[in-house]
Amino acid sequence: MKRIEPAFPDLFPVTHVVRPGYLPVSKVSLDPIRMGVVWEDAPRRILPAETVVPRQPVRAMAFARVIQKRPDALERLLERGSSVLLILDDPAITPEDLGLDTDDDTSRVVALMPVLPSPLSATLHIPKSWDGHPWGAVLGLFPFPGAGTELEHRIERLHRAGAEFAVAAPLLLTPKDRHRILDGIDGSGQEELFENCLFHADVSRGLHALERRAGIAIHDLGMDPVIPNAVPAGPHPNAVKIAALLRLWARRLDQSYEESSWGWRLRRAASALAPLAQDPKVLSEEDNLRVIPGFDPWVEAFTRALWSGGEPLESAWRRWASLDGEH
Repeated sequence: MKRIEPAFPDLFPVTHVVRPGYLPVSKVSLDPIRMGVVWEDAPRRILPAETVVPRQPVRAMAFARVIQKRPDALERLLERGSSVLLILDDPAITPEDLGLDTDDDTSRVVALMPVLPSPLSATLHIPKSWDGHPWGAVLGLFPFPGAGTELEHRIERLHRAGAEFAVAAPLLLTPKDRHRILDGIDGSGQEELFENCLFHADVSRGLHALERRAGIAIHDLGMDPVIPNAVPAGPHPNAVKIAALLRLWARRLDQSYEESSWGWRLRRAASALAPLAQDPKVLSEEDNLRVIPGFDPWVEAFTRALWSGGEPLESAWRRWASLDGEH
C-alpha cells in the first residue's frame, strides 16, 4: 500500500491505496484519486510482489481489478479495522469474486462506480450484482456540449438503480487529453464546438455550474452528496458522515464566498469530529457539541442545521445553488 493525497480531499477522505492503484483496461476509464482520464494505452502497471497493510485502521481506496488479483489485501485491511472505498473499475466483477458476503457487516466496504461524461464514455454500466452492498458513483464533470442534461439523466438513472450516494467532482484534463478528445470526434461535425469548450471557454465557470447542477439533482432525489458510510474501526458512523458533510460544505462556501469564506472553520471542526467515537447527534441533544475542538457557535449552528434545517445552512444553500436573485 502507499499513502495518497486525492485531488479533492474534501470529497474523498482516503489516506492509502492498494498498490498499484488502477490497472489499465481496454476502454477509457476514470482514476478518482487524481480525477483524471486513464486511456486504453496507458502504461502497464505491475502488481507488487507482496502486500503490506498498515497495522492501524486507515481509510483505504482499492480498485476491484487489483483486489480480484490480490484478495488477501482486502481481507487483511478489514481484519485490522480499516474502511475500504472499492472502485468498481470493471462492472463485471461481483462481490463473490472479491470474497464479500452480503451476510457480513459491509459498513466498512463501500463500492464506488466511476462515471465519465460523453464523449469519453457514452454508456452507463449499472453494477446490478452489487445490490445488497452500499454503493454509489463518482461523476467526472467537464462542460462538454449538453453536459448538464446528460448529468441529470445519469444521476436519475443511478438513483433508480439503487445508488445510495453520488459525488460530483471536476475532471482534470491535461492538454494531451484535450487534444486526444478532439481527435476522437473528428468527422462528427462538432469539431468547432468541442474545440471551443476544450481550449477557449471559461472551464472553471462551467465546472462550477455543473457541480451546482449535480448537487441540486442529488438533493432533490434524496441521495447523499458524500460518501457517508466508509467507517474504519473506532469512529462513530454518524461522526464520519457529519464530518464528510462539513467538508463538502466547506468546499461549497469556498466556491460561494472565495477569499471571505468560512470554509476553513468547517474543515477544522470536521478534522476533530471524524475520529469521534460518540454520536454527535446525541452530543447535540445534550447541548455538548462545543466540547469538540473547533465547534464555535457558528459551526455548532451549522451542524445542527444539517439535522433539522434552518440557518445558517439554508442561506448557504441558496447562495451556492444561485437561488438568490441577486447572486
